[in-house]
Amino acid sequence: MNETIGIIAGEPPLPLLSLREARRRGWRTVVAAVKGAATPELAGEADEWQEFPLGRLGSLIRFFKRRGVDRALMLGRVRHAAVFSAWTADAKFLRFLAGVKDRTTTSLLAALADFFAAEGIEIIDSSFFLKDRLVAAKNYTPRLRLTKALAADVEFAWEKAWGIAALDIGQTVCVKERAVVAVEAMEGTDSAIERAAAIAGAGLVVAKVSRPGQDMRFDLPVVGSRTLDVLAAGRAAAFVLEAGKTLMLDPEALVARALGSKIIVMGKT
Repeated sequence: MNETIGIIAGEPPLPLLSLREARRRGWRTVVAAVKGAATPELAGEADEWQEFPLGRLGSLIRFFKRRGVDRALMLGRVRHAAVFSAWTADAKFLRFLAGVKDRTTTSLLAALADFFAAEGIEIIDSSFFLKDRLVAAKNYTPRLRLTKALAADVEFAWEKAWGIAALDIGQTVCVKERAVVAVEAMEGTDSAIERAAAIAGAGLVVAKVSRPGQDMRFDLPVVGSRTLDVLAAGRAAAFVLEAGKTLMLDPEALVARALGSKIIVMGKT
C-alpha cells in the first residue's frame, strides 16, 4: 500500500511541485487547500482534495485523520494578516491562536506545526520532496567575475542579512558600496529589491538567508525566475543565497536569466 502524505497548501508554486514529486515517487497525496491562497490546479492532481477557510482548523484536522494522514507538509505562503482576520474561526483555531506567543511569522508557524503534532499529525521537513532544488554552495554563474569591491559587498550583505534574520524582521538585505539600502520586512523579497533599486540604482548586492535555527518544517527561503526579473530590472550586480536552506524553483531558467543580465548568483554557507 502506498504511503500517504498530507499537504496543507497555501500559495503556489511549492504545493504543486511537492505534490507532483510525491506522486512520481508513488505516494498518495491528500491536499487541504487554504481557501483564497491555494491554486485550484491542485484539485485535479491530488488523490484527495478539499478546500478550507483559514479558520476551520478542526475541519482540516478531521479531513486528514479520516484519510489516514499522520504526516503532512506545510507549503506555500498564507498572507500574514489573514491569520488574524479569520472570521469563520472554529474552537481549534481559537485555541491555536491563544497559544501563539506573538504575531511574528516564526511564532505563528512554529505554533501551528506544534499544534498539528499534538493532534497526531507530524509536520515534516518542507523540502522533503524537493531536496534536489536546494541551493548548493557554489557560484552558479562562474563566467561572471566577482571583483574585489563586489566581494566586499557580498560579505557585508551576508553579515547584515544574518543580523536582521536573527531579529525575525526579514531574510533579505540589499546593499551597495557597503551601505544597507533596504531591509525586507513584511512586504517580501521582491518588493524590498524594487525599493532598493529605486533608492540606489544599479549595482546592488542582495543577500537572502534563513533564520538562525531555521525550523525546516516551514518557511524555507524560496527564489525563482520572478525574483531574477526584479533583480534584472534593477540592474543588480549579485544575488547571494544561503546554501542548503534555500529552494531554487527553476535553476536552469534562473541561471540563464542571471547570465543574460550579468548578475552573479551564488550559494554561500
